[in-house]
Amino acid sequence: MEHKFTWGDAVIISGSAPAHFHPGEFASVCGFYKITSEESSKKFQCNVKDWIYTVEFGNGSSIELPECYLEPYKEDV
Repeated sequence: MEHKFTWGDAVIISGSAPAHFHPGEFASVCGFYKITSEESSKKFQCNVKDWIYTVEFGNGSSIELPECYLEPYKEDV
């Protein structure tokens, strides 16, 4: 598997993500695809063949963002 996350994975948006990606927020992966065009790579400021994820927040809103801004959610045990 080439992508880091899959459907239903709990993630945290990286603190280094631009503000419009909601850094520090908890989300759930609800979709993903690989960038296949220069146009899309420019839109997300990443490279062709990078993965883009659709994540949903607790309030039901969702966004698309590059994999580099996602971190696995780790529950405090």
